[in-house]
This record gives sequence, structure tokens and C-alpha cells, in this order.
Amino acid sequence: MNKRLIVLALISLIFLPVIKSGASMAVCPACASVCIIPINPLCAACVATLCVFGTFATACFDSDTIISKVEDGQIKKVSIYELKTNDLVLANHENKFTRVIRNVKSEGLFDYTQIILESGKQLTITNEHGVIVLDGESNKKMMMANNLREGQKLITLEGVEVIKNVKSLEKKDKYILETEDGTVIANNIYVSTICDDMIDETMNSDELIKLWKEKHETLYKEILKNY
Repeated sequence: MNKRLIVLALISLIFLPVIKSGASMAVCPACASVCIIPINPLCAACVATLCVFGTFATACFDSDTIISKVEDGQIKKVSIYELKTNDLVLANHENKFTRVIRNVKSEGLFDYTQIILESGKQLTITNEHGVIVLDGESNKKMMMANNLREGQKLITLEGVEVIKNVKSLEKKDKYILETEDGTVIANNIYVSTICDDMIDETMNSDELIKLWKEKHETLYKEILKNY
């Protein structure tokens, strides 16, 4: 099915009234916010973004993922399901932090890629998820998870590490995690929160992430100011 038709179908869900205590309500499929007609600003922001980009695709993590959360000046390891909007998490291996925009559980059966590093670190993410790969000595590029191969190098909190194995599997449920910076440390591995909509595997990943942030800045500010 055409992606744009899927988008229109999702957007239409917002306007299906569910009468409760005399108010028209629905759940926004993009941000999981309750929409009240007139529309909640969060929903309006999501609709605007969906219309601009013509699709709604997400980069997602499995339920066993551990995120490095910043709390009271300390870095703590927490399960992904504990995160909520406005939480601070590590954005990269240089201890930069970023804010969580949303973290929504989606139920179902999904195709995943499991990445196993030589050190034993593992990360299981959806096939379309953007992973930052070290290309050569210093250049970084972004690849979709299902395009990764053995021998490629990823960046972790402990330094550069080599991929030992890449597996395809199906798992129940996923967590749609987005951060203001477009990146996060997951299972001690530096990855993006970007999906295949914008991934250009020939681009430098820093430039791609910068472009992503510019395109999402207005939406993210709208979401954060409501929390």
C-alpha cells in the first residue's frame, strides 16, 4: 500500500469521535496523546509532521533494551519501558545528554535485527532502525540495522567495537523511542532514533542527524512545552 495512503488512514483516526462525558475524544496514532476536538496541540503537531514527511515510520527497540538515563547528576541504567517524555538520557559516547520526546509501546509481532558485538554486547532493534557505523578511521555513516554485516565497527561507551554476528528474528512488541537529539545510548551502544525515511547510507551520519533535528525541531518543541 502507498505510504501516503497509510498516513491519511492514520490521520483519519484522530477525527473518529469517541463520545465521553459529552466531549469528542480520540487517541493520536503518532504521539499517543489524547486528542480532544478542537485538537490537542500535540496531535496537531503530529499531523503537521505526518503531512510534511508523507509517512509515519519509526525506529524501535525491543522490550529488553537498557537505556542510560541521567538522574540527579548520575547516569543510571533503566529498562526502556521506564522512560517518559522529558527524561534525560545519554545521547552519545561523549556523555552528551538529550531529552526523550516520546516512548510508546506498540503491541504485535515485528521483524527485528539482533546485533552481537565481539565483546558480547547485544542490541535488538527493528530492521529500519538507523545504526551509526564507523567507516574508516573517523568517518561515521548511518545504516539500517538489517543492512549491517559482520566486521563492521560500532561506537560504544567503552570505545569502538566490531560486529561479530547479525541475526534476523521476530519478537512481540516494540518501544517507539524518540529523542530530541536523534540519538541515544542503548545497551551501551551509540545508535540513532531515526528510521528509514531519512537514512542515506552514503551521507556522513553527523550531517544526517543535523538534518533530522532541523526538520523535527518545531514538533519537538511543541511536545516538550506541554510537559
